[in-house]
Amino acid sequence: MIDAALVTRLWQAGRERRNELVSFAQELIRTRSLPGEERAIAELVAGHLQKLGYDEVDFDRAGNVVGLIRGTGSGLSVQFNAHLDHVHEGDPEAWRYPPYAGVVADGVLYGRGACDVKGALASQVYGLVLLRDLGVRPPGDCYVTAVVQEEVGGLGAAVLCEWLRTDAVVLGEATNLELRRGHRGRVAIEVRFVGRSAHASAPERGANPLFALGRFLSRLNELEHREHPELGRSTVAPTLLRTDQESPNVIPRSVRLVLDWRTVPGEDPEELRSMVAALAADCLVEGVLADVTVPVRAACSYRGVTMELPPTRGYVLPADHRAIRTARRTLETVFGRPVSDGFWRFATDGGHFIAHGMATIGFAPGDESLAHTVNDSVRIDDLEAAMVGYAALALALTSVEGEP
Repeated sequence: MIDAALVTRLWQAGRERRNELVSFAQELIRTRSLPGEERAIAELVAGHLQKLGYDEVDFDRAGNVVGLIRGTGSGLSVQFNAHLDHVHEGDPEAWRYPPYAGVVADGVLYGRGACDVKGALASQVYGLVLLRDLGVRPPGDCYVTAVVQEEVGGLGAAVLCEWLRTDAVVLGEATNLELRRGHRGRVAIEVRFVGRSAHASAPERGANPLFALGRFLSRLNELEHREHPELGRSTVAPTLLRTDQESPNVIPRSVRLVLDWRTVPGEDPEELRSMVAALAADCLVEGVLADVTVPVRAACSYRGVTMELPPTRGYVLPADHRAIRTARRTLETVFGRPVSDGFWRFATDGGHFIAHGMATIGFAPGDESLAHTVNDSVRIDDLEAAMVGYAALALALTSVEGEP
């Protein structure tokens, strides 16, 4: 369905929509939307979809926004998925431009969420509009799904999967206009050492849990890790550290450490917990005990939906899967260059979709190394290219012609 003539028309239509696309992306960035605070941006996206003439626009019970462009009914279905929330901006003074100003300078759009993933969301919204501009209807139904709380475990995606199942999902997480077909999972493990508090002037009266923690951290690299032929080796990193004290002259009773374990297939959360617990037990000092848990993640959406979320699922879509083959061939036609595939370093909502039988790939503008940083930004040219790419993927992924 994608030939040179159609590609030329798509690029022309994209150029005509470029300024609208950029303006919408700026609006998204200017609408602060931390996890659990997405109501304003959800209403903004829904209103824009309605203005652009989507066949259906609605919210689900979690507050996700779902827009539909109906196909002819002869093909498969696909959703273009992005999330509405973003991480905190941190110190505004550390930014080159104010994080919520949506500044465009030298062909680059700056601001929190530009790369992760508001730029991609804007490109997805306008990608399907290009088909309308050209009077082209895809063979199957095409959705834009803008979900809540991806950054804290994926409550929005979990709820969305309860009622919407599409044959394919295209995630808007940054890929630098290449393809992604999976990532490692994530398990948070909390290690708590508990001793006996005392005045710091008399340390012999206490049992300081920090000494057990020190032993534990020095031996963390002894833990075993699995190796995956494509994802590589799993990793573990100590991240958050807290004691039960605020005063510098008190020996704490307890100290809590969070480990971020990026898993590969075959690593079970309970097995990892047991392995960490064995190491913690071997690092104890007199008077100190250890407790190791995999905390339950509870989330609540801005519409009041609450859910306990499992550890983030990793996944690998085979390189020869129809969705990958079709997407690569399509994007190479659109861009006139080879398009490689690979894996994200970070985790996404993809694990939710793949667990429900939806072939999940990644394609988006943006450099993933800029996500979650004060350099969060995306090139305007890449927004336009992604918009055209999404339009072409909507046609190709809903087509069954010539594919098993």
